Order: sequence, then structure tokens, then C-alpha cells
Amino acid sequence: MKKTGEILIINEELFKLYSAVSINVGIDKCYPFLQLAQSFYLEPILGTPLLDELKEQVDTNTLTEVNKALVIKCAHCLSAWTDFLAARSLGYTVTQKSIVKEHSENSEALDKDELGFYIGGLREIANQAQEVLVKYLCRCADLYPLWRPSSNCDCNRYIETDGDSNPKQANPIYFPSHPKGRLDRNCGKCGH
Repeated sequence: MKKTGEILIINEELFKLYSAVSINVGIDKCYPFLQLAQSFYLEPILGTPLLDELKEQVDTNTLTEVNKALVIKCAHCLSAWTDFLAARSLGYTVTQKSIVKEHSENSEALDKDELGFYIGGLREIANQAQEVLVKYLCRCADLYPLWRPSSNCDCNRYIETDGDSNPKQANPIYFPSHPKGRLDRNCGKCGH
């Protein structure tokens, strides 16, 4: 998708597939927020060299299979952050004379508290989508030589294991430790 010289790595179809925005909302309402989300949230994760490679391949329709997989992972993250950024503005239109509030006969707008709760939920989803993207990049770093995470990216915490078919079951009951380091079996009725 390209407008005003800025290339977005996802198209309208991918955006609407992973977005909470109604399919009836025109992409023109969301486009400015897509641009911001790509700059604010995606570029710091991917880095400029990798993002530029994706933009060029999207623009020339030459996406490699490896980069197609990355674009799908990015689509979740980019759509979620776009939803977050656009949530306050989609109900309004700026005209020459004023800012107008749009409404429908079949729906009711959220009040201030509901909108805050909704936007908070969007932020949680966006953060989780971002974490999934970072996990993917950490796990597949050898496929993306242009991705150069900072030295403090802590990929080790994101790399997932294959799991364990025989997990060691910890005791599900929590026993707080005694302040003196041991439990006195001869304590009185006071519990000390």
C-alpha cells in the first residue's frame, strides 16, 4: 500500500483481516494511523535496514518466502497498534468548518470510561502481538541477517523450547517460608 511516498508493508486486506476495525471503515480513515504504527512501533523492532528491504520487496512485488512469513507476523502487530492509535479518532471527521462526531441509528457510542477500558485492551493486544513478533525474530534470526537487535534485546527469554512431555509437577499448594527459615513444629495456638 503506497500513498504520499510512504510504503506500508501490509495491504488493506491484511490490515482488515487482523484489525478490530469494521470492514465497512474505509482504509483512508486508517491510513494515517497505519503510517504512524509502522514508524512508532514496527521500525524500532525490525530496524531500518530490514524494514527498508520489506518495503522495497512489497513495492516491487518481489517478496521472498521468508519475508512473506515476516510480513504476516508484522501484520498482526501493525494492525493491533493501528487499532490502538485510531480508537479515539475513528468516530470523528475533520471538515473545513469543524470537527463532527459521526453516529449511527443502530449503535451507541462508548462513554469516556468504556472508551478508556477499550483502548487499554487494545494496548494489551498490541503489546502481545509485538512480543510474538519479537519471539519470531529471535527464533528465526538466522533467516533475517538485516535484523540486528540491540545487545540488550534479551532474546534468550523469548526463544521457545520444544516443550516437555513429562513435566515435573511442582506442588500446586503454596507454603510461604517461615521468617526464620524453618517451620517450628512445636508452635502454639498463635501460629508463631
